[in-house]
Amino acid sequence: MSNPPELVHLSTLPSLPAMSAFLDRALPGQSASARRVRRQILEFAANPTAKAVLLRGPIGAGKSTVARLIALLKRVAPLSLDGARAILDLAPFNGPNQVDLRYISSWYVELALTGLVDTLAESQLFGSVKGAYSDALDRPGVFEAASRGHVAKGREEPVGARVTKGVVFLDEIGDLPARLQAKLLPVLSGGAFYRVGAEGKENAELEFRGVTITASWKELGGGRLRPDLLSRIAPYAIDVPGVEDRIDDFNTLLDAVQDAVIRMMRSAIEELSTTDTEIDRGYWRGRMETLEPMKPAYREALRRVAWSSHANLRGLTAAVEQILGTGSDPETVVANLPRYLSPEAESNEQDDLLARLLSRSSTGERLGVHVKAIERENRRLLRAKLQLDRSALIHLSDALGIEPEKLRLQLKDIDRDRRNVEDDR
Repeated sequence: MSNPPELVHLSTLPSLPAMSAFLDRALPGQSASARRVRRQILEFAANPTAKAVLLRGPIGAGKSTVARLIALLKRVAPLSLDGARAILDLAPFNGPNQVDLRYISSWYVELALTGLVDTLAESQLFGSVKGAYSDALDRPGVFEAASRGHVAKGREEPVGARVTKGVVFLDEIGDLPARLQAKLLPVLSGGAFYRVGAEGKENAELEFRGVTITASWKELGGGRLRPDLLSRIAPYAIDVPGVEDRIDDFNTLLDAVQDAVIRMMRSAIEELSTTDTEIDRGYWRGRMETLEPMKPAYREALRRVAWSSHANLRGLTAAVEQILGTGSDPETVVANLPRYLSPEAESNEQDDLLARLLSRSSTGERLGVHVKAIERENRRLLRAKLQLDRSALIHLSDALGIEPEKLRLQLKDIDRDRRNVEDDR
């Protein structure tokens, strides 16, 4: 049995050993990043008063995976040890560490906000009544659906919905239109809200007392989100690391992805072989028998890839599917993967100290002054990188054993103290 991490005030929770062991399987790895994420998930899931959490991290890092894990753990946290094990041991996965949505759909609903027009986003969030707008139907929004578990009005909610009060995952919260940000505020504070078209009508008030999980790969400050909304969605925050931020776990991650892909391929082949009498069963049985793990050279080639430019875990999964399915070499597969993030401008960082010094003083005159100037520039570059690149902040925090938010505040304090010293001079 896995030993649960030290969680003050929660160490006597009966379900904690089962939850910890489940997370060890679902999010494997012993890097500082992996241990931190598992601990933060447990802290949030096991706390009955924790109702909102923001998941931050790069594209494809697995924020939706973490959201589903939280939804499942919120369901079992109040149970006995045996009760929690009974539910967690049966949890099916439809990809690397991705809980099958059907297993948790009686209390969990997810909605991607990217690309939704205002009207559609509003009805998806809050629901609508027939005639509210052109083609509007009488339907619940995600909060109502999660809290009553997709059942007809008047019927008893499923047990999962009654235990959790519903869990909603809003992906890419930074893309929510400004008008709807204000409308979302009362929902998150337990206040009344209405379906679109039912505003002010008798007995039309709704409330949501469940859990809201939000996610974004973008920075949410600088006016992207209202400050009052940001404070509501992020009393807890979990930084989900990309593949490169937990490179020490790469072999473990690759094993998990590879096992899941092989399992899914075998399942698809078995289903295909029973679909039609004309299927060449001998060929497909042969394909199943020849499915085997990747060569060591292929594994090493994948390890060297800059996965931050290829959607992290999502891109790694796509690459493994192609390599195992077609036999293509990793270099060819990765070259054909889309690049989700533009490479960072590295002109300043690529200049070595000597080149920068020569550009300032080819004769060596006032060399000490120029060295100090370059040191100040490097400090500014580091501060800017840690402010703009959350993965760099996470990597540094894990190396130092400090929570990312605490490290950010400490760096801010150090910077303020430095400016005060310079002012005194």
